[in-house]
Amino acid sequence: MKKPLHIFFVGILAVTLLDSLGAIASKQLNFNYSFLSLISFVVYVGFAFLLARQSDKKTTIILTGLLGLFDATVGWKLSKILGANTRENNIEITTTIIIITAIFMTLFASLLGLLGWWLSKKISNINDN
Repeated sequence: MKKPLHIFFVGILAVTLLDSLGAIASKQLNFNYSFLSLISFVVYVGFAFLLARQSDKKTTIILTGLLGLFDATVGWKLSKILGANTRENNIEITTTIIIITAIFMTLFASLLGLLGWWLSKKISNINDN
């Protein structure tokens, strides 16, 4: 279990760097921070792919979901603190919105974890042949 946790903390670091540097870059270069979502999703799938090499399906999906939860809470807060250019559309951010977003991102990241796990197994089957 030591290796999956190591990979998980590397994933946390990657998401933190993406959120922080992305927020700063979006502010400085005047682009919409939400455009970085695609890169985040690639990070989730890549993280799950690497994790699947060291753990089982259940662990991969759970840890990828936790990575999504981290991104939806701590990552969101970091981006707000660092002044990400979100071009807000006057939606009031309430506790309910934060909870719904955290649940959605946890579930969505879990699905991306399943995708990463599946890709890992497909590629290892190709290499085995």
